This record gives sequence, structure tokens and C-alpha cells, in this order.
Amino acid sequence: MKNSEGESLASQYAHIVEALEKIENGLRIKHLPRLIERPPPLEADDLKEKETSSDQVATICQDSFNVSLRRSDLKSFSLSMITSSPSFNSFQFLTTLDVSHNELMDLPGLSRMPNLCTLNLERNWFNTLPLEIGNCRKLKIIMASRNFLRPNSQSLLFPKLKLLKDLKHFDLRYNQKCGRPHHLSSIRGELPQLEELILTMWEEVGNVPGSYVGASAAERNEHLLRSQLEPWGTVNLRRRLVQDFGQVPTDASEVDRAEVMQRLLTCYEKEGWMDKEGYAQRVRVYVDGAPVSQNLIDALLVELRAWTGETGKISKNRERPSINAQNYMILRSPKFDEQSTQTSTSTRSSRRALRKAKKLEKYRKIWELGHEALRSVDPEFAERCTEIAVTYGFKGSPHIDKQNCGPFYGFAMGEFSCGQGGVVVECSARLVAVMNTKNRIGRVDGRYPHFVDAYDNESERYSLIYYETGNKFVKPGPAIFSVPSEAP
Repeated sequence: MKNSEGESLASQYAHIVEALEKIENGLRIKHLPRLIERPPPLEADDLKEKETSSDQVATICQDSFNVSLRRSDLKSFSLSMITSSPSFNSFQFLTTLDVSHNELMDLPGLSRMPNLCTLNLERNWFNTLPLEIGNCRKLKIIMASRNFLRPNSQSLLFPKLKLLKDLKHFDLRYNQKCGRPHHLSSIRGELPQLEELILTMWEEVGNVPGSYVGASAAERNEHLLRSQLEPWGTVNLRRRLVQDFGQVPTDASEVDRAEVMQRLLTCYEKEGWMDKEGYAQRVRVYVDGAPVSQNLIDALLVELRAWTGETGKISKNRERPSINAQNYMILRSPKFDEQSTQTSTSTRSSRRALRKAKKLEKYRKIWELGHEALRSVDPEFAERCTEIAVTYGFKGSPHIDKQNCGPFYGFAMGEFSCGQGGVVVECSARLVAVMNTKNRIGRVDGRYPHFVDAYDNESERYSLIYYETGNKFVKPGPAIFSVPSEAP
């Protein structure tokens, strides 16, 4: 279950990807024979764009040097992609670099481009701006829409952007974590040289009637297909209409999220994946997590029951109230909290770190036993794990883990019945997988919509969710990591 350096999850688990795609393809062409292969993820603006030659990657424009690697299906970038062009003269003359519409997560070599004025990173996989961006002192325009950027210094590299005195235009549209009014004001405060800062205000989008159901995952009925699709961003829903149901790309200025969702649900109902009441009828496959020793399970249950005995099975002070759980607590890695306490310059942040360290010390036995169980399954991930979410009575709650930088492991225990209470995760448009985590540890990529399957309401169910934040971002591959079966 290791992820080798430089090897993507999709390539490492190619056999899983292939198995899931085979199932999905069979379900799709049964209803849409013309879609033997999924079409590209086109959008309305793609149809308006003129076709460009993929061979011509660089053009000379008077005394400037403009490079376009747009739509080149890039997974990584190197300077040789530019120097190999017949038009290449010197990086000193490079003023525009366009690497949009690829799958890039980094852009090494920017320090070689001191006269760069325009940088286009649109529609990639960046969760942090290129690390060398501070060396491009003449940069005036950064276009970074539709990535995975966050409104903080680690992601947007504020100390480096402050060095760019000529920076005037910064486009951050459709970065889901950069979409609140206070994000707009805080970024402007960090970068006062900007004349134009563009964000998609998600609060405004969410106020359009019909855009969303439920204010949070806790309020969504996980049995309804609409609830299961709700965690997806609107861009992904638009692409699903095109790629999985063969619809014409929709224009965001004319068709809002509410209409996109309604069109998508109509497609699902037409194929029989949703009944008249809106309940999901998608195909389910099943996979088992790795078993954990009974001695560890028994020891953990003693500690977990002591935790709910002290705080109450239903706790008013539970963390993450957006999730439907009777009790919810997050324990953070000792190494992570020690580092935060030592490096933080904010008194408030330091106090928060100290409180979390104190909580960890109080429940250290849960942390240690939980890690021992995880090490028995994946010792490498156990070293990287930064947090454990400890829950009691977690139910439903379709959501996506937007903070995670990779897959997570789930481990459930208690008196709930076998075959119930698994983790359900979407694998593709018509296919979901049910991960059995009862006394087992299962790996799931929570960056796909997922929820807890139904179990007896009065049953005892504890869970540990192991995940990592702040580490190197790993592009999602398959939603599960072992070949599923068609029956539980």
C-alpha cells in the first residue's frame, strides 16, 4: 500500500483503475452505446476556443518570447519543453508562459525567467503556487483559476508574492477553498499592490435557490442521489453531464448549478439509477479492509468507551459539527503540534496548538493504540499520519475531505452488525464501493464523495479515521485500493 516517490496513485494502482473503468464502461454503453469511450471534459468556453496546433509550443512576438504549452496533457514540467522549440532563443526574453489545461502540480525553473510578465496556470492541479515564483520580479498577471489553492501563506506564498511589486492581476476563480468575502479582504491585505483580484464568491452562488440541499453534510439524507452528488463542485457536475451522459457543455453564465444538478438527476433517472422519490440506485461493489487483531480492538474499545463515558455519547462540544456524529474528536500528531508551537508567531495559534497537545496527552492511549493498529496495516502511512478523527455514532453525511492531501484509512468497531456501517465511496458516475471497516482498516480516497452506510440506530459504532494534511499533495487515483467484489 505504499506510494512510491514520483509514482501517481493512478499508475501504482492501474489494475484497480482498469477494473473500475471496465465496470463503469459496461454500465454506460448499455444505455449510451455511442459513448464507448468517455469524451474529453469539454466546457462551453472550450467550444468557443480556436483550435491550436499541439506541435507549435513557442512563438516569437516582436522582441518578446511567448510560450504556450496549453492542452499538452502534461503531468510534469521541465525547461527542456521550451528549449527544444526551434523558436527558443533565451529565457531572458520570455514574457508569457501558458501551461493551462494540464495536470501540473509544480513548475520548476521559473527562476530562469526574470522578465516573465504573464503566467497562466489555469485548470491544473496546483495546491500551492510554484515555489520559484518570487524570482519573477516583473510578473504582472497570474491566472490560477480552477486549481486547488487555499487562502493561506503556505498555498499562495504571500511572502514571495509581496516581492512582485508589479503584480496587478490575480485570478483565483473556482478554487473552492478561496471563495468567501473574508478571503477576498485577507488576500487584498497581504497583496496591496494588486489592482484586480478575482474570486468566485461561493456564498453568493449558494444563495441561488436550488443550488444546494442542506447547509452541511450532516443535514443530507445519504440515501438520496442528490445528497450523494452534492459534495461535487459545479465544474465537476458540468463535466459529468458531458463525459458520462453525452450532454452538450453548459455555459456558466446561462446555466447555474441548480439547473446543472437538475439535468444530471434527469439523466440518472432516465437510466434507472434514481427512483421517482430520488433514492439512489447506483451499482454497488464491495471490498474488505485489512483485519486488526482482536486484542487491539478490545484495548481500543476500553479507551473509547471511557472517552464517551466522560464526555457523554452525545456531546454538545463535539468537533466538526458539519458531520452527523454523536461525538467527534480530532487528535493531532505530537510532531505536528510540537512544530506548530515552536514556529508559530501568533499567540492565538500557539495557544490553540497547546490546547491540542494537552488533549492529545489526555487521550494518548487512544492515539497509541490506534497507531499500533494502523502500523500493522501500513507502517509508512502511520509515520505520515497527521490526524486521527475519533468518532461515535457517525452516520451518513455525504461529503468530500477537502483538507486531505491524500487517501485516508478508516477503522470501525463496536456492537453494530457485520455488513452494516461501511464507508461508501463514489468510484465513478454509476458505481459506488462499500468498504467493510468493521474490525478492519480500509483505505479510501476521501477526496471523492463518501458517507457512512446505514446501521442499526441503537447500535454502538466507534470509528478512527486516519488522514494527513499539510504534507505533499498526491493527485487522486482510484477511490479504493483493492479489486472489489460484486456481492458483500
